[in-house]
Amino acid sequence: MAKRETSFSGWLQRVRKTGEFSDVTVVVENQEFHLHMLPLLNASLYFRSLPSSSSSYMADNGRTVEIRDMPGGAEGFSAAADFCYLIKPTYTLENVSKIRAVAEHLGMVELQDSTKKFLYMNIFSHWRSSIAFLQQYQRLNSPVDDYIESRCLKVISAACIKGFFDTKYLSAPISMSGTGSCSTWQSSPCQVLTDTLVRVSCMPDEYVQEVVEELVNGEVNLNLKCRQGRNVKGWLDVTITNECRTDRSRCWVLICLTRMLEKSVTMDRPWLELSSQYWCSLLEHVEALMKRADLYMLERLQPVKSFLEERIGGSLHELDDYLISYNFQPQTLLDLVQHFKQTKELGEQEIEEVATEVDSCLWSFVDTACISAEDFISFIEAFPESSRSSHDMLYTAIDKLIMKGDYEDEEKQKLLGLVNISKLSPPLQEKALNNTIFLCQPHVLEYVLRQHNEELSVMRDEDKQKLKEIMQKVIRASLKLLEENSRRSKEIVELQKQYASLIEGSKTVCIQESFESSPDIIFNKSRMNGCVHAIIPDEVEEAHSDTPARRSNCSSVDC
Repeated sequence: MAKRETSFSGWLQRVRKTGEFSDVTVVVENQEFHLHMLPLLNASLYFRSLPSSSSSYMADNGRTVEIRDMPGGAEGFSAAADFCYLIKPTYTLENVSKIRAVAEHLGMVELQDSTKKFLYMNIFSHWRSSIAFLQQYQRLNSPVDDYIESRCLKVISAACIKGFFDTKYLSAPISMSGTGSCSTWQSSPCQVLTDTLVRVSCMPDEYVQEVVEELVNGEVNLNLKCRQGRNVKGWLDVTITNECRTDRSRCWVLICLTRMLEKSVTMDRPWLELSSQYWCSLLEHVEALMKRADLYMLERLQPVKSFLEERIGGSLHELDDYLISYNFQPQTLLDLVQHFKQTKELGEQEIEEVATEVDSCLWSFVDTACISAEDFISFIEAFPESSRSSHDMLYTAIDKLIMKGDYEDEEKQKLLGLVNISKLSPPLQEKALNNTIFLCQPHVLEYVLRQHNEELSVMRDEDKQKLKEIMQKVIRASLKLLEENSRRSKEIVELQKQYASLIEGSKTVCIQESFESSPDIIFNKSRMNGCVHAIIPDEVEEAHSDTPARRSNCSSVDC
């Protein structure tokens, strides 16, 4: 004998489960629910608004109602139908939004209140649970989307702003080495802020972007927090490298911090003050991430990079740390230098200091073979020659760059042409003059000739043998230069004949007029300030100044 029902609610739950005495069939997503009109009319405004029983919905076995495009689907409607039969829904993070969407669509006020209570107690109560909910949330294209998302984001944004306000300064965790082999870490004073930022950055992009906008529009002066930080660079390195688990998360953290910095930055100089290590660290990480970011993130990182380059580049002379301590790539450093050149009211000392730091970075680039000859030349030409009192490091870097790379002679000449031989120390000067490509540079020949001219000036005229040795020294150097210059083959042949005749003493040659008649800038008298003419002893020049042979030879030079 069947057990008697002890209450009306028990009977309702039974007929809901069995479908007995059903007088209406509701179809949602091709799934049929055999229900009863009385409970539905009691709980739902939607069903109370349906046509009367005389409508065409009636069939022999009762009414059939098909609800198309139900937000929340069959799963949400099933729970809502249970609620009509006094069955309390079992809410989860996955189904609560669907049930609420159905409740709103069917006009079930009591069910809406029930879902609201669950949401505020289990999701809106803490930023962690709000983040966890949004990470798995599937939009329903219903007003419930805005209801849930807006409240979750409000809770999350408030937690982030509070984290910034509660943080006095930014600092990385400190390693506390114990007596054993393992080490422990002392919690950073901004650990809560770090945890909040990292978790927020792991949400879907549309949610992260809204939180970033809230933080940017907040009242947090991030620049002040950075200036008060004990180790801002360390905090950023730990957060980006260790705390963030994905590149997308790292990108969002950098975008957020940079935009907040941009909002609170001063427009008066000094731009960076004591927080330059924070600015440079941001740029360092942005540059690294752009190499592996997708198109979506690249579009958001590029404005960030441009802003940082402009501000840092304009303040290269105000940094509180050395440029070489950051892993900037050549192109990024070159962009910084270009912005620095646009800075007004720069003194010679400031330019020289920045040039020295850039040269140190160049040496690092050459050592790792990550710079092209074109970029190297651009770096050197970015500063006036007067900004470098010594070219020792420059020559050494170029020499190493040529050794590591496969360059044509023309490229080598361009690189070595950047070196001023007069600014080399004696040991490096001697080494450089043994480099045939370096020796064929016009300004190097000019320097060599001037040096020989000075040697001649201290010699006695009667010391013919010594004079001849010095002249031969000049001739050999000049011939060595000309032999390396393939573009001036005609001048080489003619000058070799003239030099040979001078050495043998069989013919006098007007070297001065030959130089003047040559279009070659290497032997242009105006360029060399008459130093070539000064090398020839006066007695030799006077003795042969009017000889027909000399005039004939001079006029026969094929220029």
